[in-house]
Amino acid sequence: MATFSLGRLAEISGVAPRTIRYYQSIGLLPKPDHAGKHAVYTTEHVARLEDIAKMRDQGLQLDAIRGVFASADYKPDTDTDWRRWFTPRSRDDNDQIVDDAQLSELLGDRREEIIDDLVSAGYLHPREGNGWEVPSLPALNGALLLYDIGTDVAVAASIYKLIQSRIAGLADEVVDTIAGAAGDGYAGAPTDLAQFLDQFRAAAWEVAGRTFAAEIDRAITALSR
Repeated sequence: MATFSLGRLAEISGVAPRTIRYYQSIGLLPKPDHAGKHAVYTTEHVARLEDIAKMRDQGLQLDAIRGVFASADYKPDTDTDWRRWFTPRSRDDNDQIVDDAQLSELLGDRREEIIDDLVSAGYLHPREGNGWEVPSLPALNGALLLYDIGTDVAVAASIYKLIQSRIAGLADEVVDTIAGAAGDGYAGAPTDLAQFLDQFRAAAWEVAGRTFAAEIDRAITALSR
């Protein structure tokens, strides 16, 4: 079996080394073997990168591609249309539709006492027939966590709107900073931000989530003193 260095794999596949390393870090690409201190890649890595590129062209997001690779149906085959197995998710559409049984599973024994408040606060929208629209599942889960410690649904909704508005402004500042650095010719800033959207999302989840949680801890501790 032919073997390649990271640089040669990048040349063959057309995928940047930093992206190859990122795919490894999230489990989309197998880790390389090693010959001494040197990483060694094979045609298996080439085929996997080709499949990732094909799936992304079909509109699949990285979490869906990970699901493809975990499926027993997956075989390396760049002619397969994987949209038959996984429906691409819109970048801008976090809405989910659940049926009544799924909603009961989400709400548990809180359902009867909380459902009207969730609808009033906009966490749920009833659909004609049997179904519910959930505009943001993370927001709903957050409201349920707060409800369980005695926080009113309306208060949780106000907290969510506050967080959403502040984060929206922060996101604009972050993107403007990166775009400005790229425009100034700074070598450490990518010029095509959309190409690395999934990487930016993953970084945001890791950094912002942990940082915000730490700041909440600090604020509550300070308030309790």
